[in-house]
Amino acid sequence: MDFEKFKNGTEFSLGSEIELRLLHKDTLHLANEYNFIYEHLDDKYKKNISAEFLESMVEINSPVYETPSQIRDYFQKCIKSIKHIASKKSLVVSTSGAYCLKNENLKISQNPRYESILNEHQLLLRNFHICGIHVHVGFKDFNQALKAYNFSLKYIPILLALSTSSAFFNGKNTGLHSYRQIIFDELPKAGIPEYFDSYEQIKSLYDLLEESEVIKSQKDIWWDIRIQPTLKTLEFRVCDAVNDFERIEIIIALTQAICKYSVISEVERLPRQILKQNIWSAARYGLKGDLVFENKKQSTTEVIQKLNLEFFALGIIDEDLLKRIEKMIDKPNVSEKMIQKYEETNSIFEVEKMGIF
Repeated sequence: MDFEKFKNGTEFSLGSEIELRLLHKDTLHLANEYNFIYEHLDDKYKKNISAEFLESMVEINSPVYETPSQIRDYFQKCIKSIKHIASKKSLVVSTSGAYCLKNENLKISQNPRYESILNEHQLLLRNFHICGIHVHVGFKDFNQALKAYNFSLKYIPILLALSTSSAFFNGKNTGLHSYRQIIFDELPKAGIPEYFDSYEQIKSLYDLLEESEVIKSQKDIWWDIRIQPTLKTLEFRVCDAVNDFERIEIIIALTQAICKYSVISEVERLPRQILKQNIWSAARYGLKGDLVFENKKQSTTEVIQKLNLEFFALGIIDEDLLKRIEKMIDKPNVSEKMIQKYEETNSIFEVEKMGIF
């Protein structure tokens, strides 16, 4: 297994991935047009997009940057280019945690790996039209990344709550704020991972999974957070995709801040049931839920407010970001707006339109 104990990484460097969907402009039906987009895209962006599980999806992989604003700027420019190409076929570019309308016209990308994954997971992946945002934070060595991994497990519900945008799925109101999280959690190699004490312990698990043919490579592990030795990063995978660039930037900034905080803080290992409960609360209620934090029930927004002030006091974030985070948690997030739109219009079509860039 190619899972090395890396060193000489770039501390707190940033990268991000965002998954998009292609839709027919008038009907918002899925458009299996990834190849068309790729063929016509400018070469300066082509190297940073890739096919996803479905041919109606496009994944943008940002270059490595130092700041969240640089990633925001790159995403905006790349998506603008994709939109221009899509318009030539009367398509629109959209994203949210899950496709709201009926999952019709799904076409799996012609990729042996995806075909193998579908064959293994069957029905769990046959309606798998979901989109996420992944954030990579660089670390100087594996031990630093492992500490940040263990430290960050208790904070991933916060990142999910800020991003929830999959209240509707396959033509139904799910009653949740992030149904994408629930879909992923059903998969055997996804969801909330365990704590690890050492490189040897995690390497042993990866080797066992490979030797027993459960996985073929480290890419087959889809945990909400995972160490990426080849990239020398810690990858956060828990967030729903959103088309709000301000929200994307702040989520990336908070992820980086949590990683910086991990270097000067002690790891608190929460019971697995508490980890699961907090993730459930974020998926069920978004920012309106409660978390079990510091051995008591607290509102999600209260936890974020305290963390935000702590980051500012320690100089991890500046005053501008402090105020932007405060402003964001005071207003409805994407899933809340979706639910409100549905209550006003009784139209899932109108809800799906909200994801268009």
